[in-house]
Amino acid sequence: MRVAGLFLLLGLALCCCSGNAEPEGAPDQGKEPDCRTHIQPGCPKILDPVCGTDNISYPNECELCAANLKKQASVRIKKRGMC
Repeated sequence: MRVAGLFLLLGLALCCCSGNAEPEGAPDQGKEPDCRTHIQPGCPKILDPVCGTDNISYPNECELCAANLKKQASVRIKKRGMC
């Protein structure tokens, strides 16, 4: 029973930590947001936070794209989730 519990906890820990790795480039470079798939001028009200390379949390990737367009910037996605 203890072994099963240990494997269950290990599996849960792996699931929670698996989304933090960035497959593209170095961690400080971030991942380029896919702004082509987002219809402007409005973004959906879906909470799927991303942390930008400017260390600001955006509600979703579309909001990051909108901020880049507004500020004439090129902030990338540092990681999924809050900063």
